[in-house]
Amino acid sequence: MSAEIFIRPADEKDRPAILNVLCDAFRREDEARLVEKLWQAGAMTTELVAEENGVVIGYCAFSLVTSEPALDGLLLGLAPLAVLNERQGNGVGKALAMRGLENCRQQNAALIVVLGEPGYYSRFGFKPASDYDVSWAAMDAGRAFQLIDFAGITGATPHKISYHSAFAEV
Repeated sequence: MSAEIFIRPADEKDRPAILNVLCDAFRREDEARLVEKLWQAGAMTTELVAEENGVVIGYCAFSLVTSEPALDGLLLGLAPLAVLNERQGNGVGKALAMRGLENCRQQNAALIVVLGEPGYYSRFGFKPASDYDVSWAAMDAGRAFQLIDFAGITGATPHKISYHSAFAEV
């Protein structure tokens, strides 16, 4: 019998468990170090954890991003989304992403970007940013750089999106 998964806002007491999830899911420490830098900078806008039997098994975070030229509204980046390896493939990541995106809608986010597998993130409404003449300022990530444009703000002018400076430090 499978236990119920509970999605809730993360808090400071979850941080050691979150770092564990990140190291396990990505099989390296880069994402954990990134999240620590984002915490230190106060750059997270939304953080969620997935719990099963009181144990944190997944994590999802959103942080502020910027656009050049500037776009109006709240601009966010989804990163990271992680689930313990032994719990992947069971809908935990999907539940975290869906709840996180709903929270962003409630915060009146105008635009959300993600760098990830198009086949996975398209299920949440992400579309290749290049279709909207929006790109990642750090490099050409092709169709892996995706967006959800909640406010209809993308259009005729090309835009370059930058993540928080902590992303460049990892």
